[in-house]
Amino acid sequence: MNVIFVYNPQAGSSIERRKLRQLCKRYGITVERFIPLDDNLAHHLVPHVKSAKTIVAMGGDGTVSAVAGVVAGTRAILAPLPGGTLNHFVKDLGIPDDLESALKNLTESQVIKVDVATVNGSVFVNNSSIGLYPMSLRERGWLEKYTGKWLAAVVGSLRALVRFRTYTVTIDDEIFRTPFLFVGNNEYDVESIGFARRNVLDGGTLTVFVARTTSRAQLLKLVGLSLIGKAGMAPEFVVRRVASLEVQTGKKRLHVSRDGELIMLESPLRFQIHPGVLKIRL
Repeated sequence: MNVIFVYNPQAGSSIERRKLRQLCKRYGITVERFIPLDDNLAHHLVPHVKSAKTIVAMGGDGTVSAVAGVVAGTRAILAPLPGGTLNHFVKDLGIPDDLESALKNLTESQVIKVDVATVNGSVFVNNSSIGLYPMSLRERGWLEKYTGKWLAAVVGSLRALVRFRTYTVTIDDEIFRTPFLFVGNNEYDVESIGFARRNVLDGGTLTVFVARTTSRAQLLKLVGLSLIGKAGMAPEFVVRRVASLEVQTGKKRLHVSRDGELIMLESPLRFQIHPGVLKIRL
């Protein structure tokens, strides 16, 4: 099997290219070219995508999402591998979280089609949100170089909870005053810890979570319930499942998270599911 290999040298479990090439060769995989994750990723990938190549992406959800944004809707095939800190998309696909097992699995793989979602045309494979999580990402970004990734994530989340802002959000003519909005690609399980699990990736739907509260006490209760998989019990927690969604936020431009990365977008935010447009080798 010949592949183009996209990797993130800054990912949680980065491996040097020589070692990666050796591991791939062990399992009958020939790397035609390594492409690092950078601002020129799309430019470097386009010729290989046009040739319908298999594009391996290793480096966490952000890396996989960036590659998916180029591959979706083409004849090229995405082959995600575990390589980041959390790897939600890889886990939801049932790909082994051990790299060597995943490579062995790749040589015995089949091709399936899954959905992607977009926010104002920008692809995400997991989820997108406004409010608390983007704020925690901003706080984490400032702290990470001083404290390390995990401590920065904890402190950033705590600071976001203390300093949270509220947004006036209009969804299908219903108005919410809320500290967060979460939109997932396909159906997230409200009863999983942190609602972090999906059972299908080809269901053709978006899952929308919004908090109907501006109270810090109720928000902390919601966070606590989500950590134990009980968020659905709270009356302040609203869940919708739709194919598309337009969100008016009352702000002209705002920070939006997309698969763990921060982007700046203009309101209104338009979310859309795109069924079966991404070919996956697994």
